[in-house]
Amino acid sequence: MKIRVYYEDSDAQGIVYHANYIKFCERARSEMFFDAGIGAFSNECQFVVSSLNAKFLKSAKLGDILDVKTSVVGLKRTNVTLLHEIYKIADINGNECNDLVFSCEVTCVCMSYLKISKIPKDISLFFKAQA
Repeated sequence: MKIRVYYEDSDAQGIVYHANYIKFCERARSEMFFDAGIGAFSNECQFVVSSLNAKFLKSAKLGDILDVKTSVVGLKRTNVTLLHEIYKIADINGNECNDLVFSCEVTCVCMSYLKISKIPKDISLFFKAQA
């Protein structure tokens, strides 16, 4: 998923605010479901973040173009672990690059009616195909 860094994403010096990297990952995770035609919300399964391990490697700045890549790195009966990597692929002047600026592993638990539950088979198969 490609994202341009806008003024609202940055601090007064034009550097992306640290929490926004996590927001970018949330958007990419949602897009992964939308692109596959999987409903983001259902009574059968709603994914809730249970842990997150983030690494801030470089700064992205106002106007940069970022590419958020998402892959499945772990799948269990009730949870999935995703790796999100954010690359700066172009700066405000259009200069191309391929710099890894942020990465995080996010573990999401499947919840049904406020209880941890088994990931439905169709969603589990989708995750296996993303690994």
